[in-house]
Amino acid sequence: MMRPDIDVDQHVVTSVDTLLECSRRSSEDGQHRLGAEQSEDALASPTATALQRAQARELLTLHRLRLGDYQACVQQGLLALEYFTETGDLLAQSNVHCTLALAFTDTSLNETALRHVLGALGAARACGNPVAEFWALSRSSLVHGAMGDAARSVDLGTQALAVAQTLNDQETSFVALNNLGDTYLVMSQALQAHDEDATEPLNEALTLMRAAAALAQEQGNPFNEALARTNLVSILIKLGQHDEAREHGRLGKILSRAHGYRSLEIDIDAQLAELVRAAGRFAEATSMMEAQLADPDIEEEPKLIAKLHRSLYEMHKAGGRFDKALGHHEQLHAVLLRTTVQTAGLQSQMLINTIEMEHARHELERSQLEAKMARLRAEELDAQAHTDPLTRLSNRRALDRELPWMMGLAQTGVQPLCAAMIDFDHFKQVNDRFGHGIGDEVLTTMASMLRTITRGTDLAVRVGGEEFLLVFSDTGLDEAAQACERLLASVRSFPWETLAAGLACTVSVGVAALEPHETVSAWLARADAALYTAKHAGRDQVTVAAPDRAAPVGS
Repeated sequence: MMRPDIDVDQHVVTSVDTLLECSRRSSEDGQHRLGAEQSEDALASPTATALQRAQARELLTLHRLRLGDYQACVQQGLLALEYFTETGDLLAQSNVHCTLALAFTDTSLNETALRHVLGALGAARACGNPVAEFWALSRSSLVHGAMGDAARSVDLGTQALAVAQTLNDQETSFVALNNLGDTYLVMSQALQAHDEDATEPLNEALTLMRAAAALAQEQGNPFNEALARTNLVSILIKLGQHDEAREHGRLGKILSRAHGYRSLEIDIDAQLAELVRAAGRFAEATSMMEAQLADPDIEEEPKLIAKLHRSLYEMHKAGGRFDKALGHHEQLHAVLLRTTVQTAGLQSQMLINTIEMEHARHELERSQLEAKMARLRAEELDAQAHTDPLTRLSNRRALDRELPWMMGLAQTGVQPLCAAMIDFDHFKQVNDRFGHGIGDEVLTTMASMLRTITRGTDLAVRVGGEEFLLVFSDTGLDEAAQACERLLASVRSFPWETLAAGLACTVSVGVAALEPHETVSAWLARADAALYTAKHAGRDQVTVAAPDRAAPVGS
């Protein structure tokens, strides 16, 4: 279902982006039932991406809130929030948190609402968006007010107004003024309930609400103006300024009736009845209130119904009409009981939905953690299988795995490849004279030296005992020989006496470059032969193997 002002061929599947845009515009127009249908169509589309589904859920969260469907609001909001948290979209997180905070506040789940406003404020400040920060502060003020923390509510509302004034936006300025004024009104009601003077907060509320009404009138927004005038009537009645209250009520009713704001019109009618009652015209006030109770349009306004029954009960009781007073008292009790039961049931279901969502998320996180642990264990076992336990260098198994692809690159002419066979000179004497413990320390020290002359693309292997192999990738014979000369110099100059007094070590090296079509065994045999040439020539030196022109063809 689409907005009437958007021309869409009914035989053409509407794109998901178009549905989302229509849903946003429906929200701005207050057409929440239509907007919910558009969001659901987007969500059900088989072409919708994960992001589009999350955006549809975000919109649906707001639409369901405005339609009073709190369970669906929370369900969709938590799903949207999960996606935006995973993707790190802080602005979207803040927006969804704000909507969920309203849903939980409306159902008196204030502690849960508080968690969401804290999340909204944190996300808004983290992404540095002042508009999001304004809405988060505004919702925070509302939640603290619902929790009875009037001082904190006013402080947050004042912060929201300060942010709004920096935005140069009339809509946020109106909301800030209207909400802060309403916060002072609620504060005054709490004071009056305890027989305390509420004049100061009422005057603060009056100043703010007059500014809100003037701003709404200036921007030509009839709904905002009607809303502000409705709030002004409530404030002025409490201050005893009945003439001005009646004028605002009259103007607000004209606006509400002209633009079809039926809910506001009903509220104003109830306020006008209270004004008549305050003037002492009880019969007229009674007639007005009973007429309202007979209006089917207020069936879904339990707070207003309770207020009317309470007023009628008080007026009939004061007038000695006890039977009628009792009837309204019983109906008041029934309305309050029904509302309490409905709210309790709704709270339970919302909490169950929240717990189920959190449980599902925890199960997903647990399964992901288990998969990660299994992968890490597999990687650890693989590393153990391909690593020499003493030196932590690669072992022969790693050599068998890595060498084929390195040789493939070399034999296709992409990269030259050189092997260096390295062996300690007279290592048996080290073990015999200083012990195998010192011998192991010598080998681990050599492993550290090898790491300093190799790159991530090279391969350093302990092939057994005191013998090591270096495979230099993309390295010519001269460069490999120079690297090995540097290694020999490092071994000579190393302070071996720090490991054991009188200890000195040298190594011999044989280097060979891989020839075209040469086999692994032939290549490494040439490097090994060069090593033994270095040994026979006096040790502590590098010998470069001559190319084998008669190398056999093989793989």
